[in-house]
Amino acid sequence: MTSVELAGIQKSFGSVKALDGINLAIHDGENFAILGPSGSGKSTLLRVIAGLEDADAGTVSFGGVPQSNVPPHLRDAAIVFQHFALYPHLSSLENITLGLRHGLGLPKQEAENRAREVASRMQVEHLLPRKPKEMSGGQRQRIALARALARRSGIVLLDEPLSGLDAQLHAVLRLEIASLLRSVGATGINVTHDQLDAMAMADRIAVINHGRIEQLGTPDELYAVPETLFVASFIGSPAMNLLPVDAASAMSAFGRHRVEAGQDITLGVRAEDLQLVPTPDEPARHADDRFWSITGTVGLVEPTGKDRVVQLLTGTGQPLAFRCEVAQTPAIGARATVACQASAVHAYSTTDGRRLGSAEAAGVLLESEAFA
Repeated sequence: MTSVELAGIQKSFGSVKALDGINLAIHDGENFAILGPSGSGKSTLLRVIAGLEDADAGTVSFGGVPQSNVPPHLRDAAIVFQHFALYPHLSSLENITLGLRHGLGLPKQEAENRAREVASRMQVEHLLPRKPKEMSGGQRQRIALARALARRSGIVLLDEPLSGLDAQLHAVLRLEIASLLRSVGATGINVTHDQLDAMAMADRIAVINHGRIEQLGTPDELYAVPETLFVASFIGSPAMNLLPVDAASAMSAFGRHRVEAGQDITLGVRAEDLQLVPTPDEPARHADDRFWSITGTVGLVEPTGKDRVVQLLTGTGQPLAFRCEVAQTPAIGARATVACQASAVHAYSTTDGRRLGSAEAAGVLLESEAFA
């Protein structure tokens, strides 16, 4: 097992800063995910770790040993690419053993024994005689993963390994990859834009945007307490509802607020923290600061199995997602009211996107006259 340490990693392509001071410590044997949208710098970071790109500044270390002068093929890292990168004229066995024989210099028989061992563990022995064109996308990805694991590297780098696969196979391979990495004790670093992959497979996640780490934490930490507006909008399905407070009127979809002078606030609340309540005939005149509500029109109902995700169009024009049981689902076009505890509402600075705490802790209170 090998730890990975990144210190002050900088990388630019012309005037574009792809990585801007990345600092990370990835533990021995950890399943780690680097999560971000296209263009965020995540693949560039993976290539810097692998040695396929040179950082403009900063250091990459494996187990405390700097890697700056270590060429890619000598680094203790194997890579699984998004597009398999299998040689079409070679069998699966030959694809797995090629790097072992020519990269690591293993004798043919030893390389084949190692390939068959990992193929047996992954239950793909029957694929060893086949060439890539004779296999499905999922089978080719399994062979690509077997090739990486056969190197017995301390680090396995995964570059969007599940992208392009159908949903059912995607879910199966997600489980297989996470289990295999744990069984061999390798440090896994998975670069992905898919938050479901990251949340399901990783022990910790670094959310990256514009070359900077927005937040680092466990899946539960990122979901429960997103530290920036970007993380709040990126983590969760549906994403956190983000409701701006108008600077001039101090109004949000919840109503009129009391905020400190000069504060520019955006409120956030998760769909599951909102519950259907009876819609009043008249707007409440004395709202309870501990219990905030919003009334709107149902615009969309999304079946998700045991419950429904309902999109509510609020009086401010701001869409709002909430979950409800199937039997309670309001009809499209109906008026509905949802409410939550004020303690469940997060407050963010709209100016710099940082979390200020809960709405209560940030001093964002609801006035007694509720918004109709």
